[in-house]
Amino acid sequence: MTVSRKRIAQACSAVAGAAMLLPWHVNAGLGGNQTVHGIGVNEGRLLIVACAVTIGLIHIDWRPAWIGAGFTAAIAAREIFDPSGIGPPGRPPDPGIGVWIAVIAAGLAAVLLVWDMLAGISGTGGGEPPRRGLSGPLGRRR
Repeated sequence: MTVSRKRIAQACSAVAGAAMLLPWHVNAGLGGNQTVHGIGVNEGRLLIVACAVTIGLIHIDWRPAWIGAGFTAAIAAREIFDPSGIGPPGRPPDPGIGVWIAVIAAGLAAVLLVWDMLAGISGTGGGEPPRRGLSGPLGRRR
């Protein structure tokens, strides 16, 4: 029994969402090390919503679910280069472990979903796509 790429991508999206409970920023200049968790900033909350939507889209077998995973990875990667946490004037906060875990997990989910999408396209033989997902009940009229 093999685990499909989609299930691994769902697990990676869940890990990226769970990383919001870890420290996102470390402010060393405010009288010691003070950490800001991902759920304490707006970008972290947006990332949790994007992870939940991506998991749902993967569950209903929608091929463009990789867009949600890529969006999640982009939000987290932006936090590495331009942190939104509160820091001392002139010195932005350092990214914490939660941001790095979110970037790696969401990036891996995006890669796995794109791989699965391309494998599904090449596996149909160039004919009609399989009737499933959101367009399944509508189908094509003959």
